[in-house]
Amino acid sequence: MMSLMAALLASTAGAAYGLGPVGDVSPVADQSAVAKPVFKPVAEVTSPTALTYAPGPKGVVFVTERRGLVRVIVRGRLLKTPFLNIRNRVGSDWVEQGLLGIAFPPHYVRTRRFYVFYTSLNGDIRIEEFRRSLRKPLIANPSSRRLVLRIPSLNDRGNHNGGAMQSIGNMLYLTVGDGGDPGDVFNKAQNLTSLRGKILRIDPRPDQSTGRGYRSPAGNPFVGKPGRDEILAYGFRNPHGFRIYRDATGGYHAIVTDVGQLRYEEVNNQPLSELRGANFGWKMFEGLEPYDCGPELCPNGAEPQAVGAPPALIPPGLTWPDFTYSHTEGCAVIGGPVIRDLAMGDLTGRLIVGDFCVNKLLTFSPAGAVLSNRRSLGAYLPPGQGMSANLNGFGEDAWGRVYLFSNYGGIYRLALG
Repeated sequence: MMSLMAALLASTAGAAYGLGPVGDVSPVADQSAVAKPVFKPVAEVTSPTALTYAPGPKGVVFVTERRGLVRVIVRGRLLKTPFLNIRNRVGSDWVEQGLLGIAFPPHYVRTRRFYVFYTSLNGDIRIEEFRRSLRKPLIANPSSRRLVLRIPSLNDRGNHNGGAMQSIGNMLYLTVGDGGDPGDVFNKAQNLTSLRGKILRIDPRPDQSTGRGYRSPAGNPFVGKPGRDEILAYGFRNPHGFRIYRDATGGYHAIVTDVGQLRYEEVNNQPLSELRGANFGWKMFEGLEPYDCGPELCPNGAEPQAVGAPPALIPPGLTWPDFTYSHTEGCAVIGGPVIRDLAMGDLTGRLIVGDFCVNKLLTFSPAGAVLSNRRSLGAYLPPGQGMSANLNGFGEDAWGRVYLFSNYGGIYRLALG
């Protein structure tokens, strides 16, 4: 983790991207002004990497474990039997490898299909489809496995795989790291013929005309142009976090958190209509500054491509982060959701962000395309202030309640108390 996420018209972004009322930000509820944020323990698992819910009965939460299990929490109780076990297929030798993501499409109740993102035993990224059991709704059928997409590994270091997934309508959004630790040595993030260092948007239904396990939506920016049809946006190092949400005015936005190299972490809040074809700048820039590999990564001096393009070669129209912080304040940004839980008082409608190394949580007002009104959450995950919680991610349940999970194994629900 320490080495570690032409534009559509805004008025038509929802329809063009197949979006329904997902991630809506509800109006702020009138709650007690004296209540303080607290973390309520929910469960202990092994190295959790993602947490989400599926369409259907509320009160059920799914948690992925790095080594290849999907666990189920029902109304706060961790079930002994896993939903899915693919440990014999998952490679997790490195901290950024493993079973990294899971997504349930809106048609899950009808089709029983869902998708997982993991690194295989040889380090490749694999997006696969499974189906839950017809008669046992909290058990998946491992033999229903179907390969959707494979992205080859680039070396044996296993880092920079991304892993965030979100299913909206028929579309599946994926974040993929550059795969070239350190310093994107293979120059993939700016290479439009590579799926590395990108946000991808695919339709995970098989394409009979090409034989692929997925389709590339016609509205993707490089369809019919130079570049891979699957690419939605590019120029990322390791986009560990990605979420699409709808604000109070009905506009759709994407929060992308990209983990930096040695100097800066960044948070991006982008109108979804402007994400299409956007270049987020890595490795020309790390945060807001030109990338410099420095003596640690380039002890014998840097080759020109290792420090990014000279200013004269910087392409116009780069998308700049809305918030950055240096490695004097943390080491790996962990992005959360925009809080929808009405019970969270004046925190409702705010974006929450943390860090893997530093036990500090921040919230922002994501008004429009700007992150403003930054403030500390004022609460600390176990083991407490001044001690790293190894925060590994955030998730939500069907009511919009926010969960935080630690690489140590603890899962906590954010509440007021």
